[in-house]
Amino acid sequence: MSTEAEKAFEAFCAKYGEKAGEEVMERIADAMWTRKGDDRLRINNFHTLNACNHVADGDIEHAGEWFSFSIESGNWNGTVIRGWGDLDQVTAYDPPRPTVYDLMPRDRSLEIARPGMFRVYLLWRREKWFQDLAQSYNYDRHFAPGGKTETYWREKAAARGLLYAPDTEVTERIAAFNAPDFEDKRKETLALASQWSAA
Repeated sequence: MSTEAEKAFEAFCAKYGEKAGEEVMERIADAMWTRKGDDRLRINNFHTLNACNHVADGDIEHAGEWFSFSIESGNWNGTVIRGWGDLDQVTAYDPPRPTVYDLMPRDRSLEIARPGMFRVYLLWRREKWFQDLAQSYNYDRHFAPGGKTETYWREKAAARGLLYAPDTEVTERIAAFNAPDFEDKRKETLALASQWSAA
């Protein structure tokens, strides 16, 4: 099913021909590659999603008429027309907040079963090696995305008993551990676990 932007570009191609559509997309792709426009093409915004994926917003002239565009290009989705229309009638791309990853214990029940070890993890978070491990993974995910990057950093984290998770998830887990009612919830969970194991 076509989006509104794709339908607008299909209307452009219907009016000017498929060859004109190909030419316009090639000009935009070239401008995205060089990040430069010319007197018939302006790049107004350029967003780098990672080393391989980008979104460009701009304006392009064809047959004496100006059109605005928002185009995504890269290995995630190929080339995607996010916006196409008359001059200044296309909403600029609003990039989502990138997912930032942090480290947390691989054992999801560590704070319940061994709260002392979870406190050690909290101390580790202050150490330079820990911060470097988290920052290096985020850097490489952005600038060198791919399977080898994922495998390399996940194995390094696993060697320390850690895994990568979105920073929001890590923050929630730490906040739950530091909450005033954590010890009551912990005892309740342990009691339930012993009831299950006795049954």
